[in-house]
Amino acid sequence: MMDMYGQSNAIGQNQQTLNSYFENMKNQFTPGYKSESVQFNDIMSSTGAHGAKKKTTNIIFTQGEIFKTQTPTNLAINGQGFFMLNDGNKTHYTRDGRFTFNQQEGALQSQDGKSVLGYSLDAQGNMTGTETVPIKLSMDPKTKLYGGKYTGFHFDETGKLYGESTNTDPVTGQTVTGSTPLYQTAVASFANASSLKKTGTTTFEESQDSGHAVVGVAGQGALGAVCPGSLELANVDFMQQGAAIGIAKQAFDANMAAFRAMDKLTQSALGLVK
Repeated sequence: MMDMYGQSNAIGQNQQTLNSYFENMKNQFTPGYKSESVQFNDIMSSTGAHGAKKKTTNIIFTQGEIFKTQTPTNLAINGQGFFMLNDGNKTHYTRDGRFTFNQQEGALQSQDGKSVLGYSLDAQGNMTGTETVPIKLSMDPKTKLYGGKYTGFHFDETGKLYGESTNTDPVTGQTVTGSTPLYQTAVASFANASSLKKTGTTTFEESQDSGHAVVGVAGQGALGAVCPGSLELANVDFMQQGAAIGIAKQAFDANMAAFRAMDKLTQSALGLVK
């Protein structure tokens, strides 16, 4: 019976491993997606016996390829760090920079409606406080001006958002564009990022093992640079994942065959007892 329990346990573990690989393959074209790996470690009982397994899911945060999109609100991080998002209750962390400005209030948001966090800046580009706030830049549908006075906007490689003002000299006809700093995108890092807990396909939250977020800005310390008008592609290795699925499937089939053989022997033994 213990052997049947062990085989049943192994089948469950193989299925969970396969599910992890399939999830990776399913998201190979999802920007900011990070591969996950599942490991099972023995837990020794009070009697010294083995059998129970502890499941550990590790996120692999290797750099994905940076792809230029030309969409000004698309952001990518080249190097370490995470964008910070808020859903109104808690903070999430992501490498998925598919951001857009919400039409209602002009909040910079993720695909699922979470607000991107940053710091407010003064006219000289200095932070006006130490608390992160939602990045906002609304457009007036009548005047087509951002924030009521800017003709456009752009982000730079430090993650700063600028409002652009275009003015034309009525005498010379020369056009001059000026930039006003508005926000600094916040970037967070973790001592053990691989232990972050998933809250969505490309979003994470702190865990006991990941440590608390250390919040800074792009280029500060070991934090990477922000790439405006770009997205980071998934870091899924198609060939490696395909090979891993094949190996896991073989182990699953072997454990299933052993379980069925043991079950057949057990049923035969029970028949003899009757």
